[in-house]
Amino acid sequence: MPAPSDDRLDSWKEIAAYVRRGVRTVRRWENEEGLPVHRHVHRALGSVYAFKSEIDAWRQSGRRRPAAAAAVVPASPGTSGRFAGAEKSIAVLPFTNLSTDPENEYFADGLTDEVTADLSKVRALRVTSRTSAMTFKGTAKDCRTIARELGVRYILEGSVRRAGRRLRITAQLVDAGTDHHLWADKYDGDVEDVFAFQERLARVIVDALALELSADEDRRLAERPIRDVHAYECYLRARQELWRWRKDAIDHAIKLLHNGLAIVGENASLYAALGLAHLQYREAGIDFGEGPLREAEVCVRKASALAPDSAAGRQLQGWIHYARARIQDAVRELKAALELEPNRADTLLLLSYCYLISGRVRAARPLIDRLMAVDPLTPMTRCLPGLADALEGHLAAAVEPYRQMFEMDPGNPMARLFYVWTLALNRRGPEIEALVAGFPPEARDEVPARIASFLAHALAGDARAASAALTPEIEALATAADLFPRILAQGYALAGMPEPALHWLAIAVERGFINHPFLARHDPFFESLRDDPRFQELLERVRRRWESFEA
Repeated sequence: MPAPSDDRLDSWKEIAAYVRRGVRTVRRWENEEGLPVHRHVHRALGSVYAFKSEIDAWRQSGRRRPAAAAAVVPASPGTSGRFAGAEKSIAVLPFTNLSTDPENEYFADGLTDEVTADLSKVRALRVTSRTSAMTFKGTAKDCRTIARELGVRYILEGSVRRAGRRLRITAQLVDAGTDHHLWADKYDGDVEDVFAFQERLARVIVDALALELSADEDRRLAERPIRDVHAYECYLRARQELWRWRKDAIDHAIKLLHNGLAIVGENASLYAALGLAHLQYREAGIDFGEGPLREAEVCVRKASALAPDSAAGRQLQGWIHYARARIQDAVRELKAALELEPNRADTLLLLSYCYLISGRVRAARPLIDRLMAVDPLTPMTRCLPGLADALEGHLAAAVEPYRQMFEMDPGNPMARLFYVWTLALNRRGPEIEALVAGFPPEARDEVPARIASFLAHALAGDARAASAALTPEIEALATAADLFPRILAQGYALAGMPEPALHWLAIAVERGFINHPFLARHDPFFESLRDDPRFQELLERVRRRWESFEA
């Protein structure tokens, strides 16, 4: 039976767009990994074609195995993928709070986080991130379905019941491929025993999956950086507050962490958490000023003095370096953190991004693959392959990952802005107008909405309206990182305004965007500037920094 016409891909470009990679990558996959590609051989030249159904089957067969990620991530949110090709892959589902007091929810979530963190220390085991696993909190889906959506083989699920000082934890390990329960147990004890429970859980799973621990992994599984249970509870409550992404919640988290420090004194883990809490003001778009950075720098100095080689301290230092536009230093610290915690999603995310803006897309690709494997259901994760494609000049291929990101989190103003930016790269004006109009009223005067409106007017050729979309306050906030200045430079260039375009591009470069190949060849917005001596001079500075950057 012939394949349906919409199943066929009629060029290398279409094949590459379908798998969201570059043409060179899919050519290599055909030669080295058996990507199913067909050829017509004509008298003068040959042409290629492929079928989506065959490519999907090839993915499911496990023949494509990037070194850092064995699982194929579902093509879009909510669809089923397959079980990971790697045998040793696990997701820790949110522990159910069976306590009569709903306030103990933080304790169940904290146990989920800590067991996930412990298992993530085992290099031979791929562990789904806390963020992706938490999307299944309260779900009615069965283990087999969840495992398919996360691309893992094993599922750990359990419950926590706390009554005063007494604690009961139940847990079971399921092989989702066979629906076989490999192990189940329950633990009864005092709340002070929670640290022993966590370590015992991790070790039982390691034994059940026949994993071998190195001496360092064995030592790190036994570590309990916060040994006082009251300080530990402050830490767990603070972490839950930080996930709310609101100023009042971040304020409360910082107060809780100070309470924990008052209980135990100097503690590296609490200081590292406190530093990240201060940086959360920036990540949530609340405060881009110097205050959060200075507080984080105080915390990282204290954390590093107490525990010079901790993953949390290294990661915090990497975030601070990135915020300070010291991208090379950020990469060094993040690589060290990743050595200690190879499955840490936020470290993979920031390190990948540092490589992308520094013009090291090839170095970023395996990290992105690994991130897609351990954290497939986080919107920011979903867009990274699209950014890599865009930076390599595959502009059409970039649209789908950004669409997925937006549809996973349509209420997020940054997701909407990113999607607008990608559509602008592809000159899809009518879609952009609808997206800009869709910003909720309460967000229309904030940075993402203003910059999206600016870009829409620039694409329409309305320079006056584009400029009117920006205010001095918005422009001041836009200097906090490389992203906003880069988009402003692109929009001004598109609107035929070279002076502000060069001004904002220089700021983007100063903030760390030194991807020379993208600026020199692939960015369509800068076509009008490429013969400008000022642009060429700036590009030469970028080239020198790009060439000297060490991945």
